[in-house]
Amino acid sequence: MFKNLYAYLKSSSRCSKRDWLILLVFLFAMLWIHRYIFLYADDLYYSRDAQYGLNYLPEALLDELNSNGRVWIGGAMVLALKPQIEFFRILNPLILMSVVYILAKMATFSESSLHKKKDNPSLWIALLCAVLFFLFLPLKIAHITIYYAACAFNYLYPMALVLLYAYLLYTRIGSRSLSKKLLLIALAFFVGSSTQQVGMIGIGFTVMISVYLYFIRRKLPFRTFLPLYGVMFLGYILVSYGSLKRLVWERTAGNEVVLTDVITELIKTNIFSLPAAPFVMLISLSCIFWLFAFSRPGSPAGDPPSVAATLSSSEWSRTAGSEFRSETSSAQEKHFSAETWYCEPMCRKQRIFNRSLAILLCAALTGYIYLLLYKEIPFDLTHENLHSFYGLSVIAFVFLYFSALVYISVIMLIKKDYPFLLFNTINALGAQIMLIVVDARFAATYKVMFPSLLLFSVFIFYSVLAFRRNTLYLSLAFFFLTLSLQEKLPALAGGVIFGLALIHYLYSMFREEGSGSGIKLIQVGLGVFFCLISVMVFGSTLHGYYQASIPQNYNLEAIKQYHEGEKKGELLLKKVPPSYYGYNLGNWNDMPYFMKQCYGIKEDTPINYIQ
Repeated sequence: MFKNLYAYLKSSSRCSKRDWLILLVFLFAMLWIHRYIFLYADDLYYSRDAQYGLNYLPEALLDELNSNGRVWIGGAMVLALKPQIEFFRILNPLILMSVVYILAKMATFSESSLHKKKDNPSLWIALLCAVLFFLFLPLKIAHITIYYAACAFNYLYPMALVLLYAYLLYTRIGSRSLSKKLLLIALAFFVGSSTQQVGMIGIGFTVMISVYLYFIRRKLPFRTFLPLYGVMFLGYILVSYGSLKRLVWERTAGNEVVLTDVITELIKTNIFSLPAAPFVMLISLSCIFWLFAFSRPGSPAGDPPSVAATLSSSEWSRTAGSEFRSETSSAQEKHFSAETWYCEPMCRKQRIFNRSLAILLCAALTGYIYLLLYKEIPFDLTHENLHSFYGLSVIAFVFLYFSALVYISVIMLIKKDYPFLLFNTINALGAQIMLIVVDARFAATYKVMFPSLLLFSVFIFYSVLAFRRNTLYLSLAFFFLTLSLQEKLPALAGGVIFGLALIHYLYSMFREEGSGSGIKLIQVGLGVFFCLISVMVFGSTLHGYYQASIPQNYNLEAIKQYHEGEKKGELLLKKVPPSYYGYNLGNWNDMPYFMKQCYGIKEDTPINYIQ
């Protein structure tokens, strides 16, 4: 039986041994760091409530409905945190591994892949990109989204559901299988009733996919999607009820929405902040390379000094070429190489527009790096400086950045029949625009930009797959990542590597025959550097969480001995220094009542601290 189950899972997953190795290494890394994660802030409330037993669950769900509408999320947290943090330490790495897989599947999706029964040869590259994305994730984003149970349940898990829903909706909606249809309906309800932000993303996917498949592709009748619309809106009404009550409460408490403050905080959090900088630079770089690629007559291969100069029909090229090939003929499908991914040449006016937009974005990106990373000028957009050179520069960059992203996504949909870039881009922008109705305090937190960041990441992975044999693209991307760390040694190393890659790139332009093995060696070397810098960032995060865990483990052991001593005498604890390696760690230094209730400490128990 187990042998048959293993064979079924292997055949349905379409993962090679290399794919599984990448996923398992990532799972091991996540399990490792989760050893040093504890209950923080809101986790303590849910873990305390879980001790009241299942009889309390209906009351807890009702409280969630009236406070924020996130009924099933609150119920899931109560159940998951009943054994305190132990279950979350296993569950969260598994969810993260699933998100990595879904993002990689989105990045390598093609219409022809729906009919393949063999492994996707380029999936491992997308998986590696997704793994490095999470390992490199800046601490200010990671500590409040993936390493904190309450926020993981409210942001990571709903995003995992909506990504799975979107992928299955596009690839399985035409299936005649009743079980697959019921699965989609269940996912639609849970996505719609999760959070307002993710629920709106789910509605966006449903609308765009149904319109695309019915009106544009003419593949399915619109009535196929009606059950999904029904359950999605039903779930969204459920979460909106609690959200509106919370909004009214915020207004009553005096937290008024100042539109300019909210927009300023959204721009700062999503673009003009150090944690967002590496992703903004990678997306901008990818947009520039795509625009230059689309600005040449014919195919990219026709211009050796161009973006596609280092692309070749080598073995590595053939492994991923199927994801970017033109589907105009079966002969092209059989003999595809990386030079033929671009299907139709654009007219002269379009090419001029693309090149002009690329040059403008280059200049804007240079200014962005100079102001944010070199000069370290703090972002401050106010009424007074809105019409100054600084204010106009900020507005111009934001406009160019998002315009290029949407424009390229539309081109990919038209020219390559690849829908997820446009779907994800529109949803990512919508998920931030809808926040203009909230208080500026919430708009300034990285947890609300995390869903959009996950959606934008597919664009990065897709671009890396397309330009992975381009040494100029890879070296620039590596240089940008090292710059974002704000440390001299990595930035210097990134600059040297970029300089050497640029010299080799320029040298290869004037050679009639390039060395395929030499180019491949450089590409592999750059890939290794990407892995090293991501592991370095993750290692620093791991070390920080380990150091923060030492006093917390001591305190938990002291609480355990306190219970073994029948809750008599004083409780001697260690103070936990506040840091980003946790959330609200100061609770240990002045233990609030809900923390005492969570750990079963009597209110009158004297608590002293070791100096």
